[in-house]
Amino acid sequence: MTLLVRMLAGAALVQILMAPALAIADDRIPSEKEIMQSEGMPPLMPHAMPAPDKNGQLACLSCHEEGKNGAPPTPHPERRMCTQCHVQGEVKTPGKAGK
Repeated sequence: MTLLVRMLAGAALVQILMAPALAIADDRIPSEKEIMQSEGMPPLMPHAMPAPDKNGQLACLSCHEEGKNGAPPTPHPERRMCTQCHVQGEVKTPGKAGK
């Protein structure tokens, strides 16, 4: 009986020790989106950076303050320096019709 208990304990120990090695064995490199969309990270901008206005401020909140033109509304409109946290990601360009 003690031999069986020792064998089961040994097998459990091997599984516990092999778990990190199996996780490391995954050679897949995470995509930029997966890296940037980690928990706690601000979302990427899926469009080109807007041009600054005459005061040098970006016009992000002209759409994102209230969710105009299908833009997701910002949860924090009091923060005006958008690019302090948000960076441009992959720019989605609409397909050109007729070409």
